[in-house]
Amino acid sequence: MRSLPADHYARSGERWALGGELVYGPIAAELVGTSPHSLASRIVLDAGAGTGAASAALRRHRARPLAVDLSAGMLAWHAAALPLAAGSVDDAVAAFVLNHFTDPDAGLAELARVTRPGGAVLATVFGNDSHSDARDRIDAAAAAAGWQVPDWYRQMKTAAAPLLGTPAAMATAARAAGLTAVQTEERQVDVGVTQPGQLVRYRLSSPIFADWLDLIGPERSQAFVVRAEEAVGGAMAPFRPAVVFLRALVPHGG
Repeated sequence: MRSLPADHYARSGERWALGGELVYGPIAAELVGTSPHSLASRIVLDAGAGTGAASAALRRHRARPLAVDLSAGMLAWHAAALPLAAGSVDDAVAAFVLNHFTDPDAGLAELARVTRPGGAVLATVFGNDSHSDARDRIDAAAAAAGWQVPDWYRQMKTAAAPLLGTPAAMATAARAAGLTAVQTEERQVDVGVTQPGQLVRYRLSSPIFADWLDLIGPERSQAFVVRAEEAVGGAMAPFRPAVVFLRALVPHGG
């Protein structure tokens, strides 16, 4: 299975861990809440664990998360397989990771392989129509200050991210991976980000800004935060990203 490099996320460090949680934490909680059965005491794979948002949500459901971080080279999915035997986990969660793959069907099939029959596979990606004017104003302010969109991000957004960005596409990929009881939906999620400072913190935590912020240094970075908040403006609409959710089951054999 081919993927786009995930190492950029590892380099974003504490910014990603703290800022990303503002948005990914609430969405992970909603994703885990879609499970068709109780997750208590079950071993649940958190594929592409990243900052641990999904693992935290799983622990709140008394599950036993098994975190696999795609940014670790030895565990990279582009090595063709997860480092787990077939049927190793009871359920699997993939929050905002399948959108990095140019062959998402294979990614879903790999989740199905390592999950025991009857287990749930839960996944999210951002919808293709997800949009925020306020977020775009942050990007425009950064571009005016010298930031450039990284090539790897352009590639991901054109070659990989759109492939699962609708409920129909997600459902088709899940069925192609052999999953059953497939249910998909797209909805806007109220993540609780209502202030310019929150949105700027979230946006600048993205790995696409990591190299630039490191280059300009802490003092100029903080000055840019102020400019970015001014660009967003004080009457910001709540940030409610459009998210595609998948809930499916691994079929029983025979």
